[in-house]
Amino acid sequence: MDMAKKTILASSIALLISLQACSGGSSGPAAPTPGVGGSYLHVSVPDFYFGTRDVGTQATQSIEITNRGGDIYPIKHIQVTGDHSDEFTTDFYDEIVLQPAEAIKLDVSFKPVTDGRKYAALDIDFDTIKQVTDAENQHEQNYYRARDLEKTGEYEQSLEAYDQYIQGKPVTKNKQTAAIKAPVLKEAALYGDGEDFDLYLNAMNARQSGELDRAVADLDAFELLHGDSYLADDAAYMRAYIDLIDRKDYAAAEKSMKQLRTKYPDSNYYDTALYSEGLAHQEMGNRQLARNIFEDLKYRHTGLEAFGVELAKDNIVSRMWFDRAEQALAALDG
Repeated sequence: MDMAKKTILASSIALLISLQACSGGSSGPAAPTPGVGGSYLHVSVPDFYFGTRDVGTQATQSIEITNRGGDIYPIKHIQVTGDHSDEFTTDFYDEIVLQPAEAIKLDVSFKPVTDGRKYAALDIDFDTIKQVTDAENQHEQNYYRARDLEKTGEYEQSLEAYDQYIQGKPVTKNKQTAAIKAPVLKEAALYGDGEDFDLYLNAMNARQSGELDRAVADLDAFELLHGDSYLADDAAYMRAYIDLIDRKDYAAAEKSMKQLRTKYPDSNYYDTALYSEGLAHQEMGNRQLARNIFEDLKYRHTGLEAFGVELAKDNIVSRMWFDRAEQALAALDG
């Protein structure tokens, strides 16, 4: 959208923080929960409560500020205000622009210098760059409702919310995440949601939040503990996908994709793994090996070959992979 046509509305919200410092004694209650100023910025913790801290010591807590709408929020300044603002700091230094579905983490540190109960406010100063309608912003909240239900283990209700979100008009990248989550939750409805499902879901969420080491650790544990699970090939593919896409470790990805095809020859991921294996070889400069793999993929989905003409099998999946293989081969020739 042309920036000149966007409307910029100046606004700010205040996040109350409960701070307390004393050399001894009991602590008081947290401050009231604040609002969010009518925006779709969501703050993960409505208030901080540091408890009783010794004078001269320091404690740090983190919050996450998420853009849960389809508009853009340039965050211009975050500061602590109040009579005791000199007793704590934040790690926010420069202006940051939160695109839809993006989040930032903010550390707030409290270092009391005198005894007594301390209260302050965290002021978040931001602009709103309007991109979508109010109805579209409201619809995006179905995704977060689904995610919250998922976190509490209410998988059936979570699936309903994801489906409602997908069937509407998603306007952020959350639609890709929902499209991945919904089939997994449907499988759980059919086969159960035991420890294997929880571990797989944890790995999926860790990867989506950028915590790749934790995701890989969960997937390694999954392979060790649940090698016979109905999700075993899903976990194997996610592990290989992390190597290919997130870490760009093409040698590891090629090995993992080949292992997936060997161990799970009937997996729905077989063609995806074969194609990904070709991409890994291509990235490593093994053009002939990549060509051989793409030729194999094309052959798997060829239904008719005569007079130098090859046609895909007459089904949607085969036509898709036939076309992707041809495109990959053409790219190698280009």
